[in-house]
Amino acid sequence: MEEAGSEPRPAIVKEGWLHKRGEHIKNWRQRYFYLLENGTLLGFKTKPEHDLSDPLNNFTVKRCQILKTERPRPNTFIIRGLHWTTVIERTFNAQSASDRDDWMEAIKQVSERISENSSQDVPIEVAESVANIHFSYPSEDDDSHGSRTSKKKRKITLDNFEFLKVLGKGTFGKVILCREKQSSNHFYAIKILRKDVIIKRDEVAHTLTENRVLQRVDHPFLTVRNYML
Repeated sequence: MEEAGSEPRPAIVKEGWLHKRGEHIKNWRQRYFYLLENGTLLGFKTKPEHDLSDPLNNFTVKRCQILKTERPRPNTFIIRGLHWTTVIERTFNAQSASDRDDWMEAIKQVSERISENSSQDVPIEVAESVANIHFSYPSEDDDSHGSRTSKKKRKITLDNFEFLKVLGKGTFGKVILCREKQSSNHFYAIKILRKDVIIKRDEVAHTLTENRVLQRVDHPFLTVRNYML
């Protein structure tokens, strides 16, 4: 029963056991997944008896691509989506071919329905979006990035910054507005991550990929990573 005044939980579209392959450690883990009508895909180590709080996996299938494959196991499918500037692929293995088809069809219908109802969202072709981003790979002697290259050569610690306020909090950590003490006119957003939560939720590979992308990306509409402490 829903508590008075609380928002109703989105309806469950499909549920059942799937094996999910780890992105960092390439082993398979059995999870009980719930696909909700709002596009959320929740995974649990055991089937929940009451509510759907504290899942081990929490994804969205909004505007995703679904790929069918027989590798590395038969009855495998891949959900590919864009997370910030990173293309994320999550690999699942179903118990049978028919079970895989049911999951793929359910995910497809939910994803398409969400995209149609989101009038303010612009449809995204993942491959085209990534192709339009220019990645630069400077060498050690390349000073074309000016201050960004010089900053990497300096030893930077948290003591170099003055913390001003918390901008936001999330599952994996928080973002803090800070000022560089060396120059009072330089403001930065420091993202502080909880390593234990990242490891528990199997997000190590995604975090490392996000770090590499933000370090190398060169695009006027995307932020860059200036420091890694």
